[in-house]
Amino acid sequence: MTRTGRLCNVLLVSAFALLPVTAVVHAQEPAQAKPLPAAAAAQTEDWRLPGTFSQGTSLAHLEARFGTDNLRKVKPAADAYNCEVILFPDDPTRRAHAFFYDCEKLDQLRSIEIRDRESRWRGKGGVHVGMLFAELRERNGKAFGFTGFDQDGIGTAHDQWSPAIGDDATLGKLDVEEGERMYFDVTLGLRADAPASDKAALPRDSYFPSDDPRIPPLALLLEVVGFGASTSLDDEWD
Repeated sequence: MTRTGRLCNVLLVSAFALLPVTAVVHAQEPAQAKPLPAAAAAQTEDWRLPGTFSQGTSLAHLEARFGTDNLRKVKPAADAYNCEVILFPDDPTRRAHAFFYDCEKLDQLRSIEIRDRESRWRGKGGVHVGMLFAELRERNGKAFGFTGFDQDGIGTAHDQWSPAIGDDATLGKLDVEEGERMYFDVTLGLRADAPASDKAALPRDSYFPSDDPRIPPLALLLEVVGFGASTSLDDEWD
């Protein structure tokens, strides 16, 4: 290489070394994550129960909220006293079962229920399918009442999140809150990993407070197998 060529290389290296450090560092910085659009953030509320659902929720409301193509009407049986619309019927992560009092108009929401372990839906306090009985009791913050168990080993907790115990008049955290228009319900059953034979250990058709002396050994067998929100025609809710 000639002396002139070597001189040019030296000048180029020197010029690069003199570039502002801030310019080089800036080029290597990762791009800052953009905040979620307001619409995307609001969608997280779509997967909470009771959320903004109420007895006044109709099929038209569900279509506007989730899209007509994501709903499937179920023809009620002859002896059925309500009718069903399934949200996202082929997607267990989003599936929900909505039942109505008015089958002709598909109006007046009776209940909305979640049954899938993979579901992204969450109930009050983050309740989800697969939650253990002890954690459910912890989320409520106090003892609660439930009935059970039927021949299929199923128990239910409905509007018994705040039983009066002595002088304790506090409300359970899963009870109806200001602004809500539906009860929060939980279905209890055997843990998925429990032997089917354990069903024989479950008492039949009784009412239990969750701090009943019989509960501790049973609690080890139980988990949330479903949850949802329900209304009553006796309540003056919209």
